[in-house]
Amino acid sequence: MKWKYMIVILLIMGLQLSPVMAKEFAPVGTSVAQFLEIAQDARGTGMGQAYTALVFDASSVFWNPAGIVGVNGKSMFLGYNQWVADINFGSFSFAWNFGSAGAIALSGVYLFTPDMDVTTVMQPEGTGEKFSLSNHSFGLTYARKLTNKLAVGVTLKSVREYYYFHGYTTWAFDVGTVYHTGFRGLKIGMSILNFGPEIRYNFAYIDYSNPRSYKEGKSVRFDKFSLPVNFRVGFGMNIIQLESQKLLIAGDMVHSNNNIEFYNLGLEYNFKKMFFLRSGYRFNLDEGGLTLGLGVKFPWLDGRLGQIDYSFSDRGVFSGIHRFSVGFDL
Repeated sequence: MKWKYMIVILLIMGLQLSPVMAKEFAPVGTSVAQFLEIAQDARGTGMGQAYTALVFDASSVFWNPAGIVGVNGKSMFLGYNQWVADINFGSFSFAWNFGSAGAIALSGVYLFTPDMDVTTVMQPEGTGEKFSLSNHSFGLTYARKLTNKLAVGVTLKSVREYYYFHGYTTWAFDVGTVYHTGFRGLKIGMSILNFGPEIRYNFAYIDYSNPRSYKEGKSVRFDKFSLPVNFRVGFGMNIIQLESQKLLIAGDMVHSNNNIEFYNLGLEYNFKKMFFLRSGYRFNLDEGGLTLGLGVKFPWLDGRLGQIDYSFSDRGVFSGIHRFSVGFDL
């Protein structure tokens, strides 16, 4: 049976690494709630976001909701990163595993910015007013093992996004599955994230590209936009498997409705299940692609384990992104 698994691996790797033969059109900026696409977990981002098939703790809800079946009892995750332009992101998740009854998790992602000047066409230097952004999403996840090798999960979440007076509140859901083959730790995962209805920003605005609108002062309604739906498929397996050391390779293909396809490849070196070094590369990005990371596990609270992770992501002409996350068994 091993040869069948090897065929699966080769097919997935072929998808991951196949060269782009022609420059594709990237429909960037055609969906809302872009903050939902920014990864939170420092372990996953350290591995180039090749993480769909590997995550089995409370942070699973941000990658593949089926992964929370791997939680041992109760688990907590907290993440933070500072994006470009001083935009701050935070995330959290609490997961409980009830064994054969399945596992549940509560999670959230939030974005906030410093105060910014309000400018208009007539007052490009500012009106004297200030505004800031405060976007967030909260989710409830349920996952369950269908067999000892196959698990599925789903997340239902709210999404809120506001810019000054304009914004919306809507709902979305994620669905995922993961399959354990049993061969060298090979896992195959798939998830669909941020699937929901089209939305329209509230209120109306003066359209300065429309002479009738700005000359007559007639406000127009916003167009409808979709959420940033992402389809992810990936694998992960051990290429070195020793008593005190392990080397893991992983790959993901990410198809988005508002961008071209991304191909992620990652490695993780594990020493005595306590110390971790990571590296990855994201192919097909406009800027950057290299990622690096490290992590450490430590005992706490009656012998339970905690983990601290850090990652750095190259963003080309933009500043590099530093991420920190912590996780605890409760």
